[in-house]
Amino acid sequence: MVTLAVLVILVSIAIPGFWGLIQNNRVSTSTNEVVSALNLARSEAIRRGAEVRVTATGGDFANGWCVHTGPSCAGDAIIRQHGGLQRVSLDSASVGVLVFDARGAKVTPSVRFEMTVQPDDCPADAVGRARQLEVENTGRVSVTRVDCGS
Repeated sequence: MVTLAVLVILVSIAIPGFWGLIQNNRVSTSTNEVVSALNLARSEAIRRGAEVRVTATGGDFANGWCVHTGPSCAGDAIIRQHGGLQRVSLDSASVGVLVFDARGAKVTPSVRFEMTVQPDDCPADAVGRARQLEVENTGRVSVTRVDCGS
């Protein structure tokens, strides 16, 4: 009986920590997928010597995105497509398209692009569980840990 009581106590302590680990891994994986798409678009723009776009599906990156040449994500213009992410929210301040020019610089939007990636069920007091992506006008992508809800 004592062994069972000790086991219950240990499990009740371990489960919240394990849940935080799962959320951190989910956010890291999702962030890496977005960064990979942005870096692909930038490198393809340089390689092709032409503009390459990353377009949010339905105007929202949470629904997925498409890396493509030309004005729309269709046919031969598609370089890579990605579906929506599960159990993660993406906030990109209503920016639905990023465009990289032949030098790899971001030309659209004209201001610094920011996106926050966090678990859907992230408590507001969760420290460092969300990630903030920033794309400078030079095309450089950086990632910073931030608190949920910030």
